[in-house]
This record gives sequence, C-alpha cells and structure tokens, in this order.
Amino acid sequence: MSSLSPRRILKVMVRPTALQWLRYTYGGKLRPINRGWVLRDVTCRTRWLRQAVRAVVQVAPPAAVVSIVLSRMGFSLVALGGVACGALLAVLYSLAYIDQSAERRLVKHGYEPERVKLMLHERYEREHADEIARYMKMYRQAAE
Repeated sequence: MSSLSPRRILKVMVRPTALQWLRYTYGGKLRPINRGWVLRDVTCRTRWLRQAVRAVVQVAPPAAVVSIVLSRMGFSLVALGGVACGALLAVLYSLAYIDQSAERRLVKHGYEPERVKLMLHERYEREHADEIARYMKMYRQAAE
C-alpha cells in the first residue's frame, strides 16, 4: 500500500503500453508504476465508455471466429444477427456490473476495497458543491 493521497497518485500516472493495456483488458495485472492510471481508468468521467471499449475488445475475437465458422457453414445472415446480439449483450452486462468490475480491478492493483465508491463520491461533491450548498441552505431553512 502506498501512503500517497489519491490526488498525488493521479499525478504520478503512467499509461500502459498497448500490449499491457490488452492484457489488462483481459483481466491481467499491470505493473506498480501503472497503479495511478488504473485508478483514473475506473473512476474518470469516461469510465462508462472505457468499460464499453474493454467489453468490445474482449468479445471481438470470439465473435469473429463464430461469425466466420457459421458463415462458412451457410448461416451468414443468422450468424451476423446472433453475433451482433451476443456482442450487445456482452457490452450491456459489462456496463451493468461496472462498479463491481472497477472494484475488483483496483483491489487487484493494491487499493483498499470501496475506493471506487469513495472516489466517485468525492468527485460528485467537488463538481456539485454549489448545488449541495443551495440544497442544504434551503433544507435547513425549511426544517427550522
């Protein structure tokens, strides 16, 4: 475990190479130097898009193989529809479990559990501080 704060870790962020990212996409662990990047990857604003891209990259090779095999057997239109539906389902399941997947990735890279929830909550409070303050002011006045 590092004694660095989350913001300090993000400043020390080192992106993985293309091959390292591919291994990470399939569930592999990155080097300790990439720890900050993993934290940013699963908590940034584009985390939904990043998760969808990872899901597409994971499902593309088997989908291509199934599509080719079935089209050679004479099921080209059926194969295309089945592969497309399967890929869509894979992406939807991947997005449905985005927080659990992010949590598992962070724990694998040495972060404590619940880090995803904490980081997302902190970002929400930073970005919506004025709205929260207005709400609390109005709520407190109504409660008195």
